[in-house]
Amino acid sequence: MKKQFNSIEEINHELKILDVQRELEFHRVVQSIDDLKDAFTPMKIIRNTFGSVASIVSNSNGVQTFLLTTLLKFIFKRKS
Repeated sequence: MKKQFNSIEEINHELKILDVQRELEFHRVVQSIDDLKDAFTPMKIIRNTFGSVASIVSNSNGVQTFLLTTLLKFIFKRKS
């Protein structure tokens, strides 16, 4: 539905509101991008990866723990 205006002042007022809303949305997008950049720093990726592995190991039985630790030892020995 189109909005009808009765004066130039109403139009200017609506344009100011729309401009503030546009700026607010722009800042929200910029903030989201900054948050995303922070989430993908190398240290956070490593921390999240090891946290996931640690939770898998703590919730698994003995055989799974043994296989996972053996695999991790193999991977780290290959990189050294």
